[in-house]
Amino acid sequence: MLTAELQSALPDRYRVLREIGRGGMATVYLAEDVPHGRNVAVKVLSPELGSSIDAERFRREIQIAARLSHPNILPAYDSGSANGIYYYVMPFVEGESVRARIDRESQLPIEDAIAITCEVCDALAYAHAQGVVHRDIKPENILLQNGHAVVADFGIARMVQEGGEKLTQTGMSIGTAQYMSPEQFSGEKVDGRSDVYAVACVLYEMLVGEPPFNGPNAMAIMARASMQPVPSVRLVRSSVPEPVELALVHAMEKVPADRFASVAEFKEALLGGAGTASFHRRTPVYTPAYTAAYTSAYQTPPVPVWRRPAALVGAGALALAVGAGVVWNVQRSREAAVAALGAEAKRVGVLYFADASNDGSLQHIADGLTESLIDELDRVPTLEVMSRNAVRPFRGSEVASDSIYRALRVGTIVRGELVPGGRRARLTVQLVDAVSGEKIKGASFDVDTTRALAASGELATRVAEFLRSEVGLDVKLKESRLRASNPQAWTLVQRAEKRLKDADSLIVARQAAAALPVLESADADLARAVAIDAQWAQPWVSRAAVAYQRARAHFRERPGVARAVLDSGTVYANRALAIDPRSADAHELRGKLAFGHLEMRTVPEGPDWDAYLERGERDLREAGRLNPQQATAYETLSRLLYWKKQPAEALTAARFAYEADAYLLNAREILGRLFFGYFDANSYTDARRWCDEGHRRFPRDLRFVQCSLWAMTMKGGTPDPDEAWRLVRTVDSLAVPARREYEGRIARTLLGGVLGKAGLRDSADRVLVRARAGTDVDPDQEIIGREIVMRLIYGDHDKAITLLADYLQVHPDHRKGLANQTAWYWSDPKVQNDPRFQRLMAGTR
Repeated sequence: MLTAELQSALPDRYRVLREIGRGGMATVYLAEDVPHGRNVAVKVLSPELGSSIDAERFRREIQIAARLSHPNILPAYDSGSANGIYYYVMPFVEGESVRARIDRESQLPIEDAIAITCEVCDALAYAHAQGVVHRDIKPENILLQNGHAVVADFGIARMVQEGGEKLTQTGMSIGTAQYMSPEQFSGEKVDGRSDVYAVACVLYEMLVGEPPFNGPNAMAIMARASMQPVPSVRLVRSSVPEPVELALVHAMEKVPADRFASVAEFKEALLGGAGTASFHRRTPVYTPAYTAAYTSAYQTPPVPVWRRPAALVGAGALALAVGAGVVWNVQRSREAAVAALGAEAKRVGVLYFADASNDGSLQHIADGLTESLIDELDRVPTLEVMSRNAVRPFRGSEVASDSIYRALRVGTIVRGELVPGGRRARLTVQLVDAVSGEKIKGASFDVDTTRALAASGELATRVAEFLRSEVGLDVKLKESRLRASNPQAWTLVQRAEKRLKDADSLIVARQAAAALPVLESADADLARAVAIDAQWAQPWVSRAAVAYQRARAHFRERPGVARAVLDSGTVYANRALAIDPRSADAHELRGKLAFGHLEMRTVPEGPDWDAYLERGERDLREAGRLNPQQATAYETLSRLLYWKKQPAEALTAARFAYEADAYLLNAREILGRLFFGYFDANSYTDARRWCDEGHRRFPRDLRFVQCSLWAMTMKGGTPDPDEAWRLVRTVDSLAVPARREYEGRIARTLLGGVLGKAGLRDSADRVLVRARAGTDVDPDQEIIGREIVMRLIYGDHDKAITLLADYLQVHPDHRKGLANQTAWYWSDPKVQNDPRFQRLMAGTR
């Protein structure tokens, strides 16, 4: 198709740039979405396929696909038809497809192949729950964006199959037949088990380098697939675990009833029955049984340090330096030392905890807690935790830290002692620098000895959260000390960082006035550090962070001052980047400061607004590119993408954040973002999962009590008034005194939504009205915003829109954000088509 023909068929908002891909069913073009200033992909159906469907069927199928909102599904922005041309518009993914990666690497690493497959299963499980079967899963339709799988082309295969055309008449490529289930090829009715078959075929190809069945044409391929057994993966690649091969064979059974009943079951089998925490991107959770089977079958030895990526890079650099006789300059030596230190510090050895009882009666409990902690820490992608076998030789002995360092090459050691005390023993845990033997930090935890083994998992989680945080802080501390050229400057920066944390706590507690002098002291220390060490980027980065917090403290009362402070922070971030252009922290701060202008409403809607949005996104993405573990950058990017009305991409960013957040420095906010993202997308199962995960990790955090109330109001949730009242009482008991009334009224507003959803409209109305508060309790008048949402959810649209008009009188600067809302309750046609609502939103879209 000529580009000019396509351009004439497209609306004026799109400008076709070039063709970027071609297949049997469609051609893909890169285009510019002019009003939004972004690149998009326009997929145009082939003339043969277009002739077999009508415009209404096309519109209906794309509409169904467009309603799918999931981080691993590529959304559809737009669609249409003109002059016999059928097209739809998707985000342009700058990564590659699984097909391109297979073509380049032939065989993918086993963990990567399984991780990609699990993410495809997540996408399909969501689609199947919505009644949508993909029908054309293949490597070309799985895109890799920042290392994660995104599934494209929902709806196309259904049009092919139901358009009345046979396979060979649609122009469908032979490649598609290589992943097509026997029942689909024969024209029988298909369900999610056909997608199970296709996903297994793709995994097979990622592991082996070619599909399980091949042939000169589609008929030959399907004949072999229908009659021949699945070729052995391990015959070609013996390192593939036997359970993976068994799962593949089961997923590719000829008869659908003989396969896994769902993609979730297939995923669970691949993960050895773990079925949990698959969000750790490159470290799937294998159960002990799976690991035992793998080890016993292949006796795979531990990977020596010289074969691990970080060590390999270091060893290669050293060999080059020695071989070539290179004399490193001071800066490069410092960077190499920092990298080596970071890699070493993140290697952790958890020694078996000591039993301080006289009779050894607590040793079994100490051992159980140790092993649970090793398992828990091993789930952190960026930590390299020594196995039980590695630390077992040191059990029960007093070995010096430096000896353990030489034996295991760990940078950090965890020691512990269980001290008896009747029914409640005391576990004291100590973090130790392996090289120096210096104690970094310790903590103590109560252990109920009557149920210690049963509760060992819960206790291990608490200890792990402490350790992850402290290891992360210790590594950052050592890195900053090594990068600084002046000890006095380093001390000033550490003191300022401590004050910055104190100020943040005050701002969160709504004590902005008390935070300001603390921030001024921090900035004064940093200014002195800059004067002492002008070529160290960290003081400038920290000054930018202080500026952001100062803006937060000012913006409610003095928005003009907040804007000026944000601008000064951008200047500091620019100074940091002039010294170190690859500073992920500096890029993150600059992006956060740009987005801060919008969150704090320091700029009006218009060109400036859009410019800050684009600048913020660009820097936050760059921070993530420079440091894939920059969790806070991903979390801020997630919020920004919601503002850009890109909910699926926002959820993907939030998931990146959670995966990257190995030391849990920002986990509460990220888990909250994941819950509310899936809530807005009306994905009850996913929302409930993240709510439960948050409550498990942070049982005293109010947001993870309140999320259970929110979940009851969803379409998939079951409103339970009695349980809702219990949760409200829990909120009352957990809230700090200064915020108890505010949090209690928020919880009662959510309770009103639950009652309304349960059909108790009169009770709901009474509870909602009583939950309202004046500016003494709710200075920002946000409770009324929650009430609007609750009324929208249970169908009181008239009252909700009336309240919305009042709300916008108080918050006129919220109009643009509300106009761009994509949440399911907000997108209801009864709301969007109401003339009063349209008048309130006029001129904002």
